[in-house]
Amino acid sequence: MAIISEVSGAAGAELPAVWSKACTGASVRLPPTSANYLASVRKSTAQYAKLMEQAPLVAVNRQRARQYADSLDGKKFDKYVKHVSNWSRSLPLVFDNMAQELNLIALLDLLQIGSGFRGELHEASDRGASDTVNFGCMSMHISQTQVDAKGLQALSLGDVAQHFGIPLFGKERPMTEGNTAVMVSEASTLRPLAEIILGTLHDTGRRLEQAGFLSLADFVIKVCAERSTAAHLVAKLVTAFPSLRDATEINGEPVYLFKKAQLLAYDIYQRFGKTDPKFAFPDINDLTLFADNVVPAMLQHHGLITPSHVISVKIESGKDLTLEEATAMRAASIVVAQEVVDYVNNNTECKFTCGDIPVSQATLDNFWWQEGKEPELRAIPRLVYKNTVYF
Repeated sequence: MAIISEVSGAAGAELPAVWSKACTGASVRLPPTSANYLASVRKSTAQYAKLMEQAPLVAVNRQRARQYADSLDGKKFDKYVKHVSNWSRSLPLVFDNMAQELNLIALLDLLQIGSGFRGELHEASDRGASDTVNFGCMSMHISQTQVDAKGLQALSLGDVAQHFGIPLFGKERPMTEGNTAVMVSEASTLRPLAEIILGTLHDTGRRLEQAGFLSLADFVIKVCAERSTAAHLVAKLVTAFPSLRDATEINGEPVYLFKKAQLLAYDIYQRFGKTDPKFAFPDINDLTLFADNVVPAMLQHHGLITPSHVISVKIESGKDLTLEEATAMRAASIVVAQEVVDYVNNNTECKFTCGDIPVSQATLDNFWWQEGKEPELRAIPRLVYKNTVYF
């Protein structure tokens, strides 16, 4: 449909419909408040994998997981994990204080979305989803854009387009009505991504302000002062913000993934855990895989998971998966990652030689994510699922 659209906005404006539609986990029931949310991810994904054994969307290859662990290169593992886990220390930015830096890191993780638009982003700006988010957040910081609770609500769609380099309009075409001719722009294929980013920022800002927090950093600092564990922070983040409520209900049962909330806890630990006891989470190795579009593709490549023919064809051709298909790939990845972790850490027959870094689901995620950047593996088709605010 041809459109002429106003791209300015104001605090209090209605949230974009595309964002609301992408928050598919907003209505999924959460674990009890007394539950360990990290354990809930493991339990729900394991139960779903068990259910899939009857009619598998994705098969978990447990024996292959052990063979893979035996062949894992310990030096390469350490190198890749160190590279990924140190990203926050290498930001080319200057911060006034720790809270400002923490706030930017939290925003970067909140906005780790848009993977389904990878092809369109590369065509438009030669940047992928993660680089687009990094570019946008750094642009806001350098331009001194306010990104506290009030500032997030004041951002417009035009601001998002400018900071993140996302075009809102596509090709122009002439339209004639009577004796009048005007040029009308079609909506860019990336406009929905800009609206999802805007909705995420607006909703997060509103909820922070309504709860009495000055910023996302203020929220994180106060939550971690209550209880210094990754599980506690993840539970509070998921409960407070629909954009982090990464869960799906399948056959009446919830499947919890909580990718971005866990990533946020991990990145804060990596950046501040050695200097501030609030962030020295003793349960950091309990985090699960940050299942996105890249890591499941790597696990499929290594033969650790095997998607059904229907899913395989969609992945190979770059077509959109359904919500259940995307959830199945991501959940199976978490389950098989636990197989690798258990085998490496608990089985004396394992041939893997551990180096400086312990093997956990989080460090495996770092390794596989960086491995996916290798030139010969970069062309492996990723998962595509556009209608989401979670990866």
